[in-house]
Amino acid sequence: MSPDRTTITRAEAIRRRKEEEEKRRGKIAPKPISKPKPAPKPKPVAKPKPKPKSVVKPKLISAHKPAARPKAERAAPRSLSSVSTSRLRHRYDIAMSSPYNRAATYNQPKAATISMPKIGIGPRLLSFLIVALCATGLYYMFSMDPFIVRNASILGNNRVGIQQIASILGVANQPAVLLNPAQIEYNILATFPDIAAASVEVDFPAMVVITVSERQPVVAWLQNGQTTWVDAQGYAFPPRGEVSGLVTVTSAGAPPIPANVDIAQKVGARPFLTSDLSAAIVTLSPLVPQGAALVFDPGYGLGWSDPRGWKIYFGHSNGDSVLKFQVYQSMLDYLAKHNIQPVLINVEYPNAPFYRVEQ
Repeated sequence: MSPDRTTITRAEAIRRRKEEEEKRRGKIAPKPISKPKPAPKPKPVAKPKPKPKSVVKPKLISAHKPAARPKAERAAPRSLSSVSTSRLRHRYDIAMSSPYNRAATYNQPKAATISMPKIGIGPRLLSFLIVALCATGLYYMFSMDPFIVRNASILGNNRVGIQQIASILGVANQPAVLLNPAQIEYNILATFPDIAAASVEVDFPAMVVITVSERQPVVAWLQNGQTTWVDAQGYAFPPRGEVSGLVTVTSAGAPPIPANVDIAQKVGARPFLTSDLSAAIVTLSPLVPQGAALVFDPGYGLGWSDPRGWKIYFGHSNGDSVLKFQVYQSMLDYLAKHNIQPVLINVEYPNAPFYRVEQ
């Protein structure tokens, strides 16, 4: 407040009185009371006209850096009140304009549009497609006709009927991928001992081809009222069908056990005669006289009952069969020359034949 004023406020009078007391005491020097002149108002700055088609990006003024002021304002000194206010307040000026130059259509209503979602091929979609493809393939393989077996083609059989073999296969109306050729072969050999071998092939589309090989019997073995067919290798199997030219052997006991017999064998035909004994039957069968039949004795081996009243035995092996028969002819000549009626002749050992007469 200036000193030429005649009226002062009470507060200013009290303050002046205190200053006069302090002056008298010598503590402080008198200070003139003055009030700072207010800063002149800055001249208004003309705002530039906005251009209609300009795009102004939003500008963010940092809180730590004060906004730029006009030159007139920077030139004028700032008062204490303005300085204190600028330190406490933070001002942000953000300039906005119509985005992407669409000021004319900004307030217009938007037309309804339909947007389709974007589908990208990623690892999950690829995995799903693979799984779906595999599932579809499995469904077709287990249910559709090209992969389902309706019947099997059987080749090589003669005595065993096709229907008999087909009844134990278990392949009708079954998916081809589930068939086990080894199991089918096992079932055939276990059911039909007269089949020596079986081959099973499963082809696409759903074709099963079975080729079998039957055993060829050469001997009809009669023992204890039962007939067993035996092939050239000595394997026995039940009679099936009709086969001509079989050599009938009537046995008084069981033949010797072959060395290749497997007690634990459960599938297929088992060895019944030794291969040597089977060959001896085939060799001696043409030599049997008319009206006689081959017989087997566990002690003497193969032979026959001659219609002239004696029994002849050639042993258990096929070795030296021709020599044995020659020795037998020589003994017949000797017995007839000496008018001897034998009841048994044995030439199992050609070097030591013997005959037996009744006492």
